[in-house]
Amino acid sequence: MVSRKRKFWTVLLIFLLAALIVGGVFGISYYKGGVTFPWEVTTGQSEDETSQVAQEPEEPVVQEKPEPAKPEPVVEQEPEEEKEEPREENLQMLTSGKLDYFGPLHVEDTKLVDKNGKPVRLVGISSHGINEFPQFVTAESIKYLRESLGINLFRVAMYTSDYNGYCVAGDDNKKELKKVIDTAVNAATENDMYVIIDWHILFDNNPNEYKSEAIQFFGEMVRKYKGNEHVIYEICNEPNGDTTWEDIKQYANEVIPVIQSVDPAAVILVGTPSWSSDLHSVLADPLEFDNIMYTYHFYAGTHKATQREAFSDCAGELPVFVSEFGMVNADGNGGVNKPESKKWKELLEEYNISCAVWNLSNKDEGSALIKADCTKTTDFTLEDLSDEAIEYLTWISEAAE
Repeated sequence: MVSRKRKFWTVLLIFLLAALIVGGVFGISYYKGGVTFPWEVTTGQSEDETSQVAQEPEEPVVQEKPEPAKPEPVVEQEPEEEKEEPREENLQMLTSGKLDYFGPLHVEDTKLVDKNGKPVRLVGISSHGINEFPQFVTAESIKYLRESLGINLFRVAMYTSDYNGYCVAGDDNKKELKKVIDTAVNAATENDMYVIIDWHILFDNNPNEYKSEAIQFFGEMVRKYKGNEHVIYEICNEPNGDTTWEDIKQYANEVIPVIQSVDPAAVILVGTPSWSSDLHSVLADPLEFDNIMYTYHFYAGTHKATQREAFSDCAGELPVFVSEFGMVNADGNGGVNKPESKKWKELLEEYNISCAVWNLSNKDEGSALIKADCTKTTDFTLEDLSDEAIEYLTWISEAAE
């Protein structure tokens, strides 16, 4: 048995060893700063920490506020001024000149020429049917067209069977229509312009249907205007349907002598088949008269490369006069086809061919030169004019240069 004394010393040794080990661990931890005794705890920062903060202050993290959206700039609107209506000068800026008057004309070979044989070109406007829109064919309106727009040609379109036509609406109607024609001829003469008296067949298709009336009419007209160098006679507007060149020749061979027997110097326009678009038939068998020209009509929105090619085949071989054309569709509607119109314009200039645009009226259609809501017959502003009219003003201006 172990004595009690020995046990005592053994236990004491164990406690001493334990105290030594625990004391060593605490000592090492304290030396390294790992232990803080209760008496060392303070509510503030240590001196070292305070010094560190003073030397290297931590940059505050500032959160930028999103930039507010910029309000739309407030533009103070000035009181609306009354828009000044475009003045007549606006039109003159586009036309910028007046086309020449050439005196008496005649036909040589394929050209319309003056008394010295110099080729000339007429550029003008066709009325709509004077049966329906006589208000645009007055002395004032024609003078205005000459002075303000510069044209040197006016075509008086008189329907034969449509819209109270000359041949279907009675004697009183005939008298009224002839008064309108007389007004136009006198105004053109006074203003140094040329004027076409147009026997405007349309739905009567074949000019032979009213041939006796045509003979009577042109006999009366030529006796009245004999020797008037301003007057040109168009004896059939647009033969159509199944009307052939042979039909037209038969008609022309009877009507032309009525005119030339009174006034041999008169220039006469003859329509061609298919709405005045078939010159090939004429080329194969032309009429045997002097001072004759053959009409060709086109509408740029409908008639394009194929028609221009056919036109070119004949334009240098025949005396051709474009007594009616439009920049819209052939039915008179639609918008202006500027690219195709430009090509036609260049072709007419190339062959020095005279032309008249359709039509001077305020009819509600694309080919009318005056807008439908305009009731004026003179003193037009740009706002009064259709797109076709404004485009055509550039043609007139260039022709006048």
